[in-house]
Amino acid sequence: MTPSATVIIPTYQRHELLERSLRALLNQEPSTPAYEIVVVDDCSSPETGDVARRVAGADPRVSYLRHEVNRGLSASRNTGVRAARGEIVLFVDNDVVVEPGYVAAHLRAHAEAREPVAVIGNLSFPPEVLGGSNYARYLQSRYLGGRSARELRRLGPTDLHPRFLIGAVCSLRRTDLLAVGPYDESIRYYGCEDHILAHALRRSGVRIRYAPDARALHYDSVAMSWHRAKLQETARNGIPALLRHAPDFIEDTGYADLLPPDRASDRAGRIARKLLLRAGLNRLTLRLLETWAAATDRIGFLYAAPVCRALSAGWFLQGLRMSPGGPRLVVYEG
Repeated sequence: MTPSATVIIPTYQRHELLERSLRALLNQEPSTPAYEIVVVDDCSSPETGDVARRVAGADPRVSYLRHEVNRGLSASRNTGVRAARGEIVLFVDNDVVVEPGYVAAHLRAHAEAREPVAVIGNLSFPPEVLGGSNYARYLQSRYLGGRSARELRRLGPTDLHPRFLIGAVCSLRRTDLLAVGPYDESIRYYGCEDHILAHALRRSGVRIRYAPDARALHYDSVAMSWHRAKLQETARNGIPALLRHAPDFIEDTGYADLLPPDRASDRAGRIARKLLLRAGLNRLTLRLLETWAAATDRIGFLYAAPVCRALSAGWFLQGLRMSPGGPRLVVYEG
């Protein structure tokens, strides 16, 4: 029987997280339409393959593929797409643990849509990861599931901006993905590969749709240092690639005024805003904000979202000032 959907799990090391993620995907609701799982190992140590084979056992739904050299996340996802037999492709990162109704919720969202869609799942951090951290609380608020009903209505959950597409919990028709091209395998650093794909999908007429019932937990670090590295690497390497592929993408985001002033296209007001942001988010200011945020991180009533937003903006500016390339800042190995 040809499956209705293919779930692709790209993985590199982190075999303990992979085991948890794979077990959750194998234990979906019995009424879920037929689906298969493709694990793509990006040249990890042998333990990763051992875990995948042990958890899958004799279950014919699971396929294990391995790269003989490390090729990166985009290449791993593309390998999974090439092997996929399902009409709908779901991407699930190896640090994501889905609920039993996850696959069915994605398929339902596609069936209910009147046009081609890319579906975003409802991702959140588990309580033990949040751990009472104010900064983690801010990160949680950035996920669609952490937004208020009023904010979700304003964002338009059935026609979202492409910035909301998250490769860790998204699905789309395989034909729609292949029509705009696979993931850009030249992007080896963290950040923006999802944005580039989402922009191409949106331009081809594929809407970005939120599926609140497709719930999953994200077992990623919520440490400020980890997210500082993510934002710096996104700005350093991802943004130049994004501007090459989709120069207008960032205009509708909160990072538009963080790009360098362009006297040829920016109006005087925008140039002034950009200069003021650079002056205000200087090295000393950022160091003071980091110190304050770290000192108050476990004091709930001192939670201040504007401070967290300022930190994100400052780290992004730091990344823009870095020379492209250099040592990787975001490495998933543990």
